[in-house]
Amino acid sequence: MNNEENLKNKIHLLHLVHGLSTGGAEMALFHYINALGNDNYNHYVYCFGPDGPVRQKIESLGVPVCLGKKRASIKQPFRFIFSSIALIQDLIYFIKNKRIQIIQSHSGQANQLGVAIGKLSGLPSFPTVHSTMAFKNPGSKWDLRFYLRKAVNGIIYRVAEKVLAVSQEIKEIVKRKYQLNDAKVMVLKNGIVFDNNISKTADLENEFPWFRAKLKIIAVGRLVGLKGYDVLFNAIAEIVNQGFEDVFVLVAGEGEERPRLEELIRRLNLQRFIKILGLRHDILNLMAFSDIFVMASRYEGLSIAMIEAMACGLPIIASNSPGLSAHIEHEKNGLLFPSMDYKTLAELILKLANDKTLRTKLSLGAKNSFKTEYDMHQNILPLTKLFKKYANN
Repeated sequence: MNNEENLKNKIHLLHLVHGLSTGGAEMALFHYINALGNDNYNHYVYCFGPDGPVRQKIESLGVPVCLGKKRASIKQPFRFIFSSIALIQDLIYFIKNKRIQIIQSHSGQANQLGVAIGKLSGLPSFPTVHSTMAFKNPGSKWDLRFYLRKAVNGIIYRVAEKVLAVSQEIKEIVKRKYQLNDAKVMVLKNGIVFDNNISKTADLENEFPWFRAKLKIIAVGRLVGLKGYDVLFNAIAEIVNQGFEDVFVLVAGEGEERPRLEELIRRLNLQRFIKILGLRHDILNLMAFSDIFVMASRYEGLSIAMIEAMACGLPIIASNSPGLSAHIEHEKNGLLFPSMDYKTLAELILKLANDKTLRTKLSLGAKNSFKTEYDMHQNILPLTKLFKKYANN
């Protein structure tokens, strides 16, 4: 079979995203593409928002990424309308040029645009819901944008061929929020394609030489209030104040809260115990280098960072917040503490510091959870079946 025939026999799949930062939805997209592979698909990624580090990861899989037209903020109505028209025109041209057969979109604005473009182009569209935080009104009850988004979502989820939810928990919320029947929403459980060839590299030992004799804690995620870093930092202060100083925390992530968090570190006098690393591209190596993974989030969807920690066999301490409590079984594959309760978090860190047997038990439980629940090679199979069905139609 020559290259042209092979190209025709593959499914031409468009992945539509708003941005390419290192957020959970963007990393999930990378793992979807990696798990689906290139044997049966020609993947195309179209991004209509900010570029970011995930683009390089996707391109490393041999998948082209198009940085398309940008849409203005809805706060500027006229610019928003004209930029939306230009974006839609560009996307329709892109779809025809690449002979796209299926559209999968990811979160918020991309889901709205993906379903609209699908209807205009006569293509099946599959909006993917990675988190339900967007369904909550973060601002004033008089903010009309929230109600507009809610109304638009209510339409797009009904007219899409199927809505994809990254966990059963999110599926139930979407069904209830938009009165969708069970068959309309399919669970596409988050997971990762895990390369087990990771090690505690000499580079990391050289980068953090003082880290070797400490209890090494790692936290991963955007530096935003939702992630609960203030809870973790106060827990570390509690531990240090009790006289336990053989602890060090690495925080891998970037975001708007960084100045405030760095000020909190100074105010708590924790400069010797916490280091914010910013964006890192060696998260799995950092995890392999660490002893404990902590996620103090006030809310999660189905966290990619949590799944990565499980794959690495890290003992996990997590808040009992939505999106975490459904996936962590206390004292089996991790430990749970009441959300925002930094004193209980401090107690659990000390408990693991002093109980290597428990750390080993939780490590084995985490690895088993990954193998049975979050291996993307297995989790992608229902999506493969779905795409083949619609491509053949």
